[in-house]
Amino acid sequence: MTDDLTPELAAFVAECRAVEDTLHQVPPDAWARPALGEWTLHELAAHLVRQADRLDVYGAAPTPAAQHPAADRVSYFDGTADLAADVAQRARAQAEGVPPAEWSQRFGSAWRASVARFGEIGPERLVPTVKGPLAALEFLATRVLEVTVHHMDVRAALDLPPTPTPEGGRLTMAILEARLGQPRPRAMGRTRFILAATGRLPTDDPRFPLLS
Repeated sequence: MTDDLTPELAAFVAECRAVEDTLHQVPPDAWARPALGEWTLHELAAHLVRQADRLDVYGAAPTPAAQHPAADRVSYFDGTADLAADVAQRARAQAEGVPPAEWSQRFGSAWRASVARFGEIGPERLVPTVKGPLAALEFLATRVLEVTVHHMDVRAALDLPPTPTPEGGRLTMAILEARLGQPRPRAMGRTRFILAATGRLPTDDPRFPLLS
């Protein structure tokens, strides 16, 4: 990778490399651990692979007929709670029959395919998503948030500090601050803000969570 990457692509690459390394180091007896809601670590890994490969999948699809994007990196997350049940069931189904030892390699192949696809289609190309057509760069930013937050979930399940990479953390925080409509509370560091904003850290602030 070169130094002329967009901030979004640089963040995606940095966080995905970290996720791949974390998945590679998961002990064999840890995959059945609770990780997020009803998901085990094994099922969360399946969800992570899907988040990493979506830009490749959507970028390979025909260009949407729409001339304008339906959302951006911030509004994409409006109403995502409505999709939670389907997302949870899909992750469980995709995890079935997959040897846990394969998740690191599968994840690595998925994110690298998305990086290659982004290079082919460019940042402005509209791609079809579950929320309507998005510019590829805006959709890539949503993948950074997804991969970053779920990497934090994986680390927490492994009893590791749930800290994101600097690149992934910065972009994720920026999206969440945009949803909040102002900078994060001054008393919150980046990691605590991301956890609170995504419903993973209880808080008395009525503005949270910003998404779940």
